Amino acid sequence: MSTAKVDPTTRAAIDWMLRLESGQACPSERQVFKAWLAENPAHLAAWQRVAGVLKAPVADLQSVERRSPGQLQAVRRALLAGTSPSGKKTLQGGLLLLVLGLGAAGLVDRVTPLTGLTADYQTATGERKTVELADGSLLTLNARSAVDIDFNGDQRRVHLREGELQVDVAADAQRPFVVSTAQGQVQALGTRFMVRQGSTESLASVQQHSVQLHTLGGQQLHLETGRAASFTATRIDPQTPTSRSQPDWLAGRVELHDEPLSALVEALRPYQTGMLRISPEAARVRVFGVFPLDNTAHTLNTLAQTLPIKITRYGPWLTLIDVRQ
Repeated sequence: MSTAKVDPTTRAAIDWMLRLESGQACPSERQVFKAWLAENPAHLAAWQRVAGVLKAPVADLQSVERRSPGQLQAVRRALLAGTSPSGKKTLQGGLLLLVLGLGAAGLVDRVTPLTGLTADYQTATGERKTVELADGSLLTLNARSAVDIDFNGDQRRVHLREGELQVDVAADAQRPFVVSTAQGQVQALGTRFMVRQGSTESLASVQQHSVQLHTLGGQQLHLETGRAASFTATRIDPQTPTSRSQPDWLAGRVELHDEPLSALVEALRPYQTGMLRISPEAARVRVFGVFPLDNTAHTLNTLAQTLPIKITRYGPWLTLIDVRQ
């Protein structure tokens, strides 16, 4: 595993960008900056390159700094770690945009998901949680998940805002148990099932007995034990068993049998503080094995030793996976 570096001139340009955009630079510092720009054409070129990539995200980063002082310096330390020509390539490729582009919806969100702060139950990055609901049902949330609970005299409803859950449903013949997502709902006809909320679709799988899927558009499907299906608002697609539909995350692991590396990365993301990116070429590498979720650094190190891939870290905020040349 390697750590990307930034060359001295680009390093200085990043430093100036963060200092000037922080709103704390005094007039004398601005004069020193102007002199630095005029000192060498390479300084101006580095400034233009950095400004083009970073200027917009810095505005978002300022809002984080106001609420949580120290974030600017944390990002500065992450970006200015050493010297190497690869730093220029990083900027040219827009990777620092990804780092600073985290902004208000990222630097803080990567630790505690902001969309879940007002939820009835939520988990942080790398956290799993099991709670007993008022009816005696057991609800387990995967990392970076959030739910709202709505129980009344007619039904028991859990709204999955984001992430993934498994529920062991307590018997109640008078009140159906339903998990709703952005695309539809899953009604329990038994005791144990799992639901995942993705960015554009949901996934349901059954560990015991059965469930009934209902999409917002009126499509329905009955799922039995061992079966899984993804669904949008208008379509239901039965799925062959893969790591996505297995509840291995309950034990802090993921097991893959000849699946693409992208499937493992998807499972690791909720456990990674910082962004985890994978190239299209690396995403297609086939993977076998059982991998721990609770130590992403160890898992990534193992992958780099056993697969034809390389892992590159850009400070604590961005990790890239690519094929070895």
